Amino acid sequence: MDLYYWVAYTVLEVLIAAACCFGNVLVMCAVCFGVRDSLREPTFCFLVSLAVADFLVGVAAVPLAVLLDGWVSLIPELCLLLSCVVLVLTQASVLSLLAIAVDRYLRLHTPLR
Repeated sequence: MDLYYWVAYTVLEVLIAAACCFGNVLVMCAVCFGVRDSLREPTFCFLVSLAVADFLVGVAAVPLAVLLDGWVSLIPELCLLLSCVVLVLTQASVLSLLAIAVDRYLRLHTPLR
């Protein structure tokens, strides 16, 4: 019965990673090709940065997290390296969200001064 949970977990993670990659590619295409000169504005640069970070999470971090959860036996050094890659990619996504939040705050707060 335990194997069924691992397979269900892995299938769910693969679906999440695929949706993450597909959605972020759509965002990158919409910003880069949809609006002319949109990348000259900081807000759109932050959105593309977030889309790239989330795309990397879907491409690299989620599969590595599945591997680290027990499908493969790894030496401790390699496990630590892969864990660091997962953490760096997810932190890049979180910091992109922080940059967008600060940008939105400054856009709303500065005109009111």
